[in-house]
Amino acid sequence: MQWKYGQDTTKPVLTAIEHINSMHHCADIPKFPDTAILFFMHSGVDYLAQKNHCPLLMEKLPRFLQGCPVYSLSERICFLDGGRGAPQAADTIETLSALGVKKILSVGMFGAFDTRFDVGDIIVPPKAFSEEGTSLHYYESIEYIKPDENIRDIALSLSKGSSYPIVSTDAVYRQTFYKEQLWREKGAVGVDMETSAIFSVSRFLKLKAAAMLISSDIHPENEHSPKWEWRITKEMRCNLFEKAQLIAEAMQ
Repeated sequence: MQWKYGQDTTKPVLTAIEHINSMHHCADIPKFPDTAILFFMHSGVDYLAQKNHCPLLMEKLPRFLQGCPVYSLSERICFLDGGRGAPQAADTIETLSALGVKKILSVGMFGAFDTRFDVGDIIVPPKAFSEEGTSLHYYESIEYIKPDENIRDIALSLSKGSSYPIVSTDAVYRQTFYKEQLWREKGAVGVDMETSAIFSVSRFLKLKAAAMLISSDIHPENEHSPKWEWRITKEMRCNLFEKAQLIAEAMQ
C-alpha cells in the first residue's frame, strides 16, 4: 500500500508549528539550541541532567504525543527523551525542527542478532533498513536511509564503536527467526524501533542526524539457542551517556 503520492501537493491538515502555536503563545517558547541529543531509552536524561546540574529549558516539549522536559547542556546543546517507536520519534523531530534544532544525535538500544556482538557493544549505523511505517509517509518508497556522514564519523570516532547496519521495525513480537536471517543476509546486525525513521524524517526536513546504539540483549540465532533476556547494566548505560555528551560537544 502506498501512503505518499508524488502528485499530492496539498498541505498537511496539522503541522508541528501549528500544534505548537495551539498549545503555547510565542512568548512562552524559549530559544532552542541547534543540536539535540534524543534518548530512546530510560535514564539518559536524568543522568546528564544530574551530572551537569543542567537547567530546564522547557518543562514540556509541545509534541503531539506525550510531551517531556527539555534540558540545556550548553547554549548550543539540549537533550530530552525522544519517545518510543517510529511515530513518536518522528513527532519529536518534527517538533524540534519547528523550534529551530538543526542537528540530532539519537542514542538508544538495539537487539543484536549477530554472533559477533555481545551485550554492551556499541554501533554507529551507516544505514538503517526500514520496516516501520512512518518513513513511507515521507517517501514514496524506501528500503534504507543513511545518516549524516559528518556526525556519523564523529560518533564513530568518539564512541569507539563499530559501523554496521540496523533494522527498524514496528512489530516487536514479529521478529521471527526467518526474518532475522533475511536481515543478516542484508548485512544488518540488530534491530530497534526508531533509527530508520529518525534518519528519514531528518533527511526530509533537511536536518543532520546520526545514531549511537548499544546492544541491550542478544537474540537467539535459532529456536534451539539460549533464550532471549535483558542483560544490559547500569554501568553500560552510563558509559553510553558519557559518550553521547562528548559526541554532542564535538558536533559544534
